[in-house]
Amino acid sequence: MGRKKSYERNELIEKAMEIFRDHGFAGTSAEMLSKELGVNRFGLYSEFGNKQGLFDAALKRYDELVVERNFGPLESADSGINEIRDLLKFYGEAGKGQAAGRGCLLCNTAVEFGPDDPSGAGYIEQYFNRLSNAFFTALSNAEINGQLKISVDTRMEADFFTSSVLGMFVMLRAKASPSTVKRTADAAITHLDSLLV
Repeated sequence: MGRKKSYERNELIEKAMEIFRDHGFAGTSAEMLSKELGVNRFGLYSEFGNKQGLFDAALKRYDELVVERNFGPLESADSGINEIRDLLKFYGEAGKGQAAGRGCLLCNTAVEFGPDDPSGAGYIEQYFNRLSNAFFTALSNAEINGQLKISVDTRMEADFFTSSVLGMFVMLRAKASPSTVKRTADAAITHLDSLLV
């Protein structure tokens, strides 16, 4: 009879998610994962196949937990301008919080790997699309409710807000000053207000 696991899979993935967020894929060794997770390398490989398998699981879990928590409100059927403004304000204050020096795992991964997705699963492309579509949903709802100027191109603006947020994530990772991050968010909010009737 095989040995009973002394860990819970999702708990391992969530801990690994934070390690990869802090150190990146290349900066995280199998030894580091084994030590921080309290599971020997054989146990990790048995569960996930290799470091890439664990990394893929961490990216997926990050999307399910963090991206869902922060961008889910924009994806709802009743989202609108207030949800966009709240999100921008939230990230504007993040320079003083736990995200400073860490950024976003999926954005960090996009910067680390560029166009090359080592897993082949398309996590980064899905991530960019999810963010843009979330903004698009909220802007489209605002358009339906007559809140936007007729000249507003909601798809173009969704991409603009996506790039603004991604830029803030990079600044957070690089430990830009909290005032710089906040000014970036304020500028995006000012732009958002300029779209309103």
